[in-house]
Amino acid sequence: MWCNYYVEQPIKNLGIKSSVVCEIYGINIPPHANGLVILKAQILQEILAIDDIDIDSDKVLNSYRMLVSSIGRSSKKFPPAAGNLIENIRRSGCFPSINTVVDSYNITACRYKVAIGAHDLDLIGRDICFRLSLGGEPFLAVGSNSIKKTAANDYVYADENRILAWLDSKDSNDVKITSNTKNVLLVIQGTDLTTLDYNRSAIEDAATRIVTYCGGSFQIKVV
Repeated sequence: MWCNYYVEQPIKNLGIKSSVVCEIYGINIPPHANGLVILKAQILQEILAIDDIDIDSDKVLNSYRMLVSSIGRSSKKFPPAAGNLIENIRRSGCFPSINTVVDSYNITACRYKVAIGAHDLDLIGRDICFRLSLGGEPFLAVGSNSIKKTAANDYVYADENRILAWLDSKDSNDVKITSNTKNVLLVIQGTDLTTLDYNRSAIEDAATRIVTYCGGSFQIKVV
């Protein structure tokens, strides 16, 4: 593994005890992958068949909502990443096309309902800490034009220089996956409901799909 991973006890006290990471090395992101296009079309039909009741009652999505609420934060302001993705797909009627890596792990997010953090491994530090924020830490989310600041006791994970993911809802724009990315870090923290086996299965599903279409190899670690 390229990085060292540390989980502070207050994170575990929230019920986040089954985190897994996956480092993916030596990929080349193609502009198009026929197999992925077919799979995205299949997943799209599955998502369009989902109704509001399914979204509201999903146990995994609800466990993310409850985790955010447990620290006094709004699950509407910080919705489950997978739930937000699914809702956007239902509204637009199409599966988003970002790049082969992002599309690959988004399929996993839709299937497993887990939040998957994804970062360019070459742009981050080597010590990754899962911790609670002291508050006031700056964060620019993927797709946002404005810098926000964390509140005290927000759960995050960060390298030596910046927060990489905030409340399992938003990833940092500074280290996002682009078409030039060669090495990737995937992270699933999970909740008190998602087991280690479930989280590991999800991250392996995403990583396997990525190397199928982009080449390379991967290594998974429980943290």
